[in-house]
Amino acid sequence: VSLVTNSNGGFRTALNVTDMDFALSEQFCLARTYAIADGETLAGQVQGVTTAQLDEQCAGLAPAMAAEIASVSIKPAPEVIQEASTFALNSGQPSAQLASTARICLSSGYRTDRADVAIASTLLLVALGQPAYGELVAHHLKNGFGVTQRPDLASQWYASAITALDGGAVPVFAPGQSDRVEILRVATGGTSTEAAVVPAFNVPTNN
Repeated sequence: VSLVTNSNGGFRTALNVTDMDFALSEQFCLARTYAIADGETLAGQVQGVTTAQLDEQCAGLAPAMAAEIASVSIKPAPEVIQEASTFALNSGQPSAQLASTARICLSSGYRTDRADVAIASTLLLVALGQPAYGELVAHHLKNGFGVTQRPDLASQWYASAITALDGGAVPVFAPGQSDRVEILRVATGGTSTEAAVVPAFNVPTNN
């Protein structure tokens, strides 16, 4: 996708989206890049733990949230978010710490090609009140990465993320790209509308 984007002279804009699927693939690649960079920044603030150790701890998030990950392929978005919220509540971690951990593990999941870790991390972030991350779940469902390919359920997650961003939710991917929400809207067809297993990374809460 990146090679084709570069050969096309850059990312599609809201005014020149002609291939809807490719436009969404571009935005997925962009979001993945931002997620990796964000998590690496936070990981750099965790003292006394190597990258390999962080990856190992994050890998444990996938089996811990196996039920929630499986739900992504078969249940409506609101039900999945409710399940993830229950998991987050039962983790025993403060919300700010759990959110930082999820951002680190999201980065780890994409960097190590562990789609299950990335999905688990994304679900936690959405459950913790950051709905813009739901876009990632939509991309996974659309493409069948780490979950069953379900375009119908993907539409729910795209719509939820777009609606949240329209409503003032903080953009978490490419915040400087002013037309990104419109690209997503056009490319989706105008849609607008166990605690001990969870890793805990001590990151300053002002991030």
